[in-house]
Amino acid sequence: MNTYDGVWDVISAYAPYFYLVLVVVTLMAALNAVAMVLEDRFEGTFAVSMVVFGILGLTGLGLAIVLWQCKRRSQ
Repeated sequence: MNTYDGVWDVISAYAPYFYLVLVVVTLMAALNAVAMVLEDRFEGTFAVSMVVFGILGLTGLGLAIVLWQCKRRSQ
């Protein structure tokens, strides 16, 4: 076993926690969407909400890739 496999073994051991973080990120995105609907339509608030969506999207994508890799390696 090389270092690469050892790293993924450790990451795969924490897969349930990554699922939990993915659920939290999804919940935060839903709350941000609700906030966009309910808040006033100012240019600054819209820009901040879009930045938050970008950060949450990239985080969710990274988590999805990690979980996909963990599932692929466990088969």
